[in-house]
Amino acid sequence: MKKKKVLKVFEGFAGYGGGHFALDRLKEKYPNFEFEIIGYSEIDKYACELYDLNHKDKKGNCIKNFGDITKINPDDVPNFDIFMGGFPCQPFSTAGMQKGVDDPYGRGTLFQHIMRICDAKKPKYILLENVKGFFSKKFESTRKQMENMLIEMGYSSGKEDSPLRVALLNSRNYGVPQNRERVWMFARYGGLPESFSMTPKEIHNGMLMADFLDPEGFVPKGMYLSDKQIKHLKEKHSIDSFRVKRALCFDVYNKKIKTDGYSITITMPEHNSLRVIEPHGNKEVVRKMSVTEQFRLMGLEGLGDVGRKVDIVFGNQSYTQLSKRAGNGWDVNLVYILLDYIFTQLKDIDENWLD
Repeated sequence: MKKKKVLKVFEGFAGYGGGHFALDRLKEKYPNFEFEIIGYSEIDKYACELYDLNHKDKKGNCIKNFGDITKINPDDVPNFDIFMGGFPCQPFSTAGMQKGVDDPYGRGTLFQHIMRICDAKKPKYILLENVKGFFSKKFESTRKQMENMLIEMGYSSGKEDSPLRVALLNSRNYGVPQNRERVWMFARYGGLPESFSMTPKEIHNGMLMADFLDPEGFVPKGMYLSDKQIKHLKEKHSIDSFRVKRALCFDVYNKKIKTDGYSITITMPEHNSLRVIEPHGNKEVVRKMSVTEQFRLMGLEGLGDVGRKVDIVFGNQSYTQLSKRAGNGWDVNLVYILLDYIFTQLKDIDENWLD
């Protein structure tokens, strides 16, 4: 019997390892699926700490971090089958400066280093993620540059308009009640079938943000706003009342209560754009979203002692640092669904990775 091939993965801009978590979940569904993270790239020390805490190789050792992607020598990296990564979104985000490749910190050109490494290693697949703004008209030349690079590198059959298959997917349409729109891009060495899609069937399970909040008594007391802070919030944003019949999200940036029951996008804490409103009769109760709630809305359970399977452990990192990780991360639930959809479509032309 032919030995099943192991999917070798390089995780770029890894954060807490959203891709790794999604692959773990894929293996839970398909026990015969085998993968190995041959290395990752991350420069934020807190993200690295969280990654190393949660992900180990088969011998129980930390996975090699190749560090700053701009300094990686491809010759030092083992061969791999898929590069996956969400290159920095700040240059393309409405919450950032929208400088694109002209970003003063060089973040807008980091995708060129993805291309440099993939050109040398020629992985079978490339899976990339960015914010919705990346596909605005303003960054059309950047996208065209990426497409031309991929064509030159061999990621095209020559028949398609673009070597990249693209989809704008929203977490709220795939079982997690967070309004999180992200652009997903996929390329295959040699090109993709004409029928290939990047849009899995939507999953609407009726779950709302209130269903993803911590059980009563588990939210740290420091998350709650004082009466004085609530009064200031109401005056500043012209809110008549925070009395609600079910837990809702207050969108600080747009100065409105989200009555649809969904959470706005989990963001970096410095944007300070989200508050949870709790129902407490005539009393107005407003608070920050806890770390475990933020990660639950990113597809990961981190709260122990409540009879749930814990997916992620946080170590001793601060609220601010963990919130940054959540805001910058991948929705693990969505990535799992997307990878399942991708590999299912490719099983007849490539390795049947899943079964």
